[in-house]
Amino acid sequence: MIDNLIVVPLLAAVAFLTVSYFANSSTIIIQEISVTEEMQGHGLTGEVVTEMLSSSIDKVSTAAGTNRGTLVSLESARSKSVEALSDSFGLRKPIRAAQIALGWLPYTFDGVFLKKDDGLRFRLHGVSPSYSEYKDEFVSETGDVEMLVREAAISILQSIDPYLIAVYTFRQESEQSKARGTPDYTETKEAIAHALIHEDRDHLPWVYALWGAVYYAEGDYEAAIIRYRQALKLDPTFPRPMMRWGQALAALGRHDEAIGRYKATLAIDPLYPEALVLWGQSLIAKGEIEQARVMYQRAAAMAPDFPRIVHAYGMFESQYGNKLVAADYLRRAVELEGIQGRHNELGSSARYRSTLHEIQREIDPAIGDLVPSAIRDQ
Repeated sequence: MIDNLIVVPLLAAVAFLTVSYFANSSTIIIQEISVTEEMQGHGLTGEVVTEMLSSSIDKVSTAAGTNRGTLVSLESARSKSVEALSDSFGLRKPIRAAQIALGWLPYTFDGVFLKKDDGLRFRLHGVSPSYSEYKDEFVSETGDVEMLVREAAISILQSIDPYLIAVYTFRQESEQSKARGTPDYTETKEAIAHALIHEDRDHLPWVYALWGAVYYAEGDYEAAIIRYRQALKLDPTFPRPMMRWGQALAALGRHDEAIGRYKATLAIDPLYPEALVLWGQSLIAKGEIEQARVMYQRAAAMAPDFPRIVHAYGMFESQYGNKLVAADYLRRAVELEGIQGRHNELGSSARYRSTLHEIQREIDPAIGDLVPSAIRDQ
C-alpha cells in the first residue's frame, strides 16, 4: 500500500509490453476510500476498507477461473502500439490509444463508507480508460462490512467484464446445487442476461457457451446444443462450444455424432486435449476400451501439466489398466493442482486427493488406516 492506493491484478497479471486480449486494462486501482470519524472510532479506516476491497476483487476474479483470460504475445502488443502511433506520431490521441492497448491506463475507483440510520452504506465511483463513469451504492441494514465489500467487488468486476461475473456466479451456484442435490442457476441466468447486453460483441461467443453449460448442468441437453451452436455461429473458429456440443450429444447417448463433434473440435484446434478425453469417454460407452486408451494417452502426452487431463488419464488407468500407473498420474494431478494454486477450483484439489487415496487403498489396503477420516470422506 502506498498513500492509500493499491494496484490489483484483474484476470491475470500482465507483464510489461504484454496486453490482455479480453480486457481493456489488466489493472484496477482502488484510490482513496473515505470513512467517517464515527466509523473510524470502531477501528474501520480507509486503509482497511481499501485492503478488503482489493482482496475481495482478487478472490472473486480468481474464483471465476475462466478459460478465456489468455494473453496476446509480446509481438502482438508491440504491433498494436505501432499501429496506434503511426497515424500522427506524438499526438495525444494515438499516444492514449497505445497506453490503453498496453494496459497503462487502469480502471480507477474511489468511494466513501458511512453509517446511516441503523445500517451501513458504501458509495463507489469509478472511471474506465474510455472515460465512462461508474456509480453504485451498497446498503447493509445489519452493518455487515464484509458483505458490502464483496458486493462492491462483484459490481466493479461486472462493470468491467460481465462474462467474468457470469462464470463466477455459475461456479458458486454449481457448488450450491451439488450440495443441495437439485440444480438452481437463477442468478447465473441473470448474470448471463446482463452479459448479453453489456459484453463486447467479440466476447459474446463465450457468453453463449456459458449459457449452454447452464442448460447442460440442468440436464436440458437439447437446449444446451442450441446455445453451443449459437456460439459457433458467432465464431466458427471457437473450439470450446464445438466440443461441448459433442458432450451434450454424448449425454443423449448419441456417441457417434458426439465423436464427430470432437473431431471437428480438433480440426479447429489440434491441441485441444479435453476433446480427446471426451472422445475417449464416448469410445468407452461404445465398449471400445483400447481405442479409448489411445485417446487418453494422446491427451496426457499433449497436456502433461494440465491437472484435469492428467487426472482423467489416471482415472482411466484405475478402471481399465494398471493401478500403479494410475496412482502415479493421480499423484501428479494433485501436485500440479497445488503448484498452479488452483485449490479452490470447484473443490478439484480435494477431489483429486480423494481419488488418489482410493486407488492407493486398492493397491495396499493398509494405507486406509493411515489416511485421516476427513480425507477419506471427501
